[in-house]
Amino acid sequence: MKVLLLGWEFPPQSVGGLGTHSYNIVKALSKRGVIVSVILPFKTHAKIKGVKFLTFESQLFNGVYSLSSKKSNNKDRERLYRDVLNEVEEYKNKALELADKADFDVIHANDWVTGRAAIEIKKKTGKKLIATIHSTEYDRTAGKPWDRIAEEEKALIDNADIVVTVSMRLKEEIISLYKADEKKINIIYNAINKDKFKGIKKNGEQKVVLYIGRLSVQKGIDNLIKAFKIVSEKEDSALLYIVGEGPELPNLINLSIKLNLADKVIFLGRIPDEEIETLYSIANVFVMPSVSEPFGIVALEAIASNVPTIVSTQSGVSEIIRNTLKVDFWDTEQMADLILGVLDYNQINKEISKNAYRELEDITWEKAAEKFIALYNK
Repeated sequence: MKVLLLGWEFPPQSVGGLGTHSYNIVKALSKRGVIVSVILPFKTHAKIKGVKFLTFESQLFNGVYSLSSKKSNNKDRERLYRDVLNEVEEYKNKALELADKADFDVIHANDWVTGRAAIEIKKKTGKKLIATIHSTEYDRTAGKPWDRIAEEEKALIDNADIVVTVSMRLKEEIISLYKADEKKINIIYNAINKDKFKGIKKNGEQKVVLYIGRLSVQKGIDNLIKAFKIVSEKEDSALLYIVGEGPELPNLINLSIKLNLADKVIFLGRIPDEEIETLYSIANVFVMPSVSEPFGIVALEAIASNVPTIVSTQSGVSEIIRNTLKVDFWDTEQMADLILGVLDYNQINKEISKNAYRELEDITWEKAAEKFIALYNK
């Protein structure tokens, strides 16, 4: 089986789950004998046996960074999105050229940004198109979508022969928003390389609450800070570490100051993977408070690090992990109670963490790759 995979994020050009997914799926497919050609709008130093990278140097490309930016007014925002659509058009043109040099049986697109290219390659070659949807424009903008991007997203879903979503909630969302054909939608959950985190030990006496992720409205970090205010009133020594970058940073800093938490909420910015592993080693609890989260790979990383984990019920990962604590993103009092419970009851938390860790045995990229191969051959 030969697959042409259209990518937009790929390490090191990666700020979220899309890049992690793309890298690990390509690697797992290759191990199973699938010959993969990956089209990217930037050079990559990645070397994976059996994988050919077809890249081009884009004059326009600003990738996921521009997609996640938040401008100060609607005029600037519209200009930003026009720039992104220009990037997508350039990607389509270059991808068509590169596809002519590739030998493939199936086209595999990832998210709307590669959709325009995937549709044109399908028209030109007649090959089957599989589209993996990792999120929707409604998710990324906290319910305030730009119509042009929503139209691109719908076009990819409509033109794909098979659609894959990373959770049930995302499947239901594209059916509701885009009237997608339910019969052609399959769910393949994201996964984890748990051995990468195996054996991480807790160090230090400080009680640490940890968040890692994009600092954007849909991530619900404001509610976590409000919940932490309640926590800090009962656990004076507790600290909240917030790791990541994003447009909400100024608002979150101001909220922390307003709640008199300036010395307790620590904004660490974006940090290297090896330092993140160190943070897991000192964290007492990890919280993913997302308002809307199609999946949430970072929660699996926390579980793999044996950190008691709290996730919002509005996340895809909550569908597949039974042994973790769950809360509605808006319920700051319940969120605070769960955090305090984790900080106060060590033995119970060890049991929860151990049971959640066991569940990761079945949540592997290898098993996800097998499901994709079945769809390629369908």
